[in-house]
Amino acid sequence: MPVRRRIHSGQVYLGREVMSLLGVKDGDEVELEVRDGVAIIKPVKSVDESTLELLKILKEPRAAGSYEDFFEEYSYDDIEG
Repeated sequence: MPVRRRIHSGQVYLGREVMSLLGVKDGDEVELEVRDGVAIIKPVKSVDESTLELLKILKEPRAAGSYEDFFEEYSYDDIEG
């Protein structure tokens, strides 16, 4: 389904039909990639707020200590070996 559009000030109007086929709406982000002179437009999937919060926690430096510290807290004298 080829669609022709004119470029105005570096912008291209996609139109309702193209936006619908891409599954995007006003305000959504799209990614534009150029491969061998061909422009490819892909919708950018947004990440919900709770996922962003989890990613932030995972990127934070961890508390001091290591797994060895965890094991030193317990007595293993009762384990036969």
